[in-house]
Amino acid sequence: MVRSAYDKKKDDIHFEYWQRCRYLPEDKLIALLDHDNFKLSLEAAASLQLRGGSKIIRLAQMDSFSNRYKRRALAAFILGQIKLNTKEEKISLKILYDLALNDQSAIVRSYAVSSFGHRCFGHRCEKAKKKYADTLLSLAQSTVLDKSVMVRVSTAFALSVFKNRASIPLLIKLLKDTHSEVKNWAAFAVNVNNYDTPEIRNCFVLLLDEKNFEARFEAIIGLAKRQDKRVTQILIHELSQERIYDEMVEVTAYLGDVSLLPTLYQVKDKFGTFKELNTSIKVLEHLKSKL
Repeated sequence: MVRSAYDKKKDDIHFEYWQRCRYLPEDKLIALLDHDNFKLSLEAAASLQLRGGSKIIRLAQMDSFSNRYKRRALAAFILGQIKLNTKEEKISLKILYDLALNDQSAIVRSYAVSSFGHRCFGHRCEKAKKKYADTLLSLAQSTVLDKSVMVRVSTAFALSVFKNRASIPLLIKLLKDTHSEVKNWAAFAVNVNNYDTPEIRNCFVLLLDEKNFEARFEAIIGLAKRQDKRVTQILIHELSQERIYDEMVEVTAYLGDVSLLPTLYQVKDKFGTFKELNTSIKVLEHLKSKL
């Protein structure tokens, strides 16, 4: 996904908190779970998750029943990627499923859905991964309809971590969501798994008018890779800007529309040569020679 200046600022803050937590002993990290700054608490939870161990697993499982929503959210986060044995995983997945469906707090439901997706993706056993993916699909049938934007975004993310064509109707529903960030993540999930149907393409065409650049970016890339020439004029417009993206140059080769050649020559005059540009020009010139 394309990264914004806001994302880069978040990375700087994340690094600051990581530096603060990385050498703290376990008891100090656990104490930070109750800090007023949730982002700092989340970094402490990430450190505990990385260190792992039965004590942290039991703490997270117990905290999932806390009367404080913040501790339940952090518990859901920790259970998403901490190393678990078979018994611990079975218990933790049930906890995450129940939190995702039934917790009163949207942030808890959101973390639970994301963590369920992480556990599906990270499982080494293909048979177990398929079983958990089927359970995630069942969960997503409800969470795509959640009233919280955060939960619907997490659902789109969770559906991105494994490839199953049964996800397509759910992702189409999310592509038609009223919130741009949900549509952005749904488009990302479609692209990362290379799903392609006429309805997906039509949803992407509608996203070309989206104000959210990241959602529009996913739609442009997706349509070009699917050789849908309804994106040609949009690509010409985007590649005529003062700031262009390598990915958009690269996908002109996938699109295969020779009418893009004059625009690519202009890009070359303005920015000089680079790998993606050279490849796309070569591909389109070859296609033009065959006409």
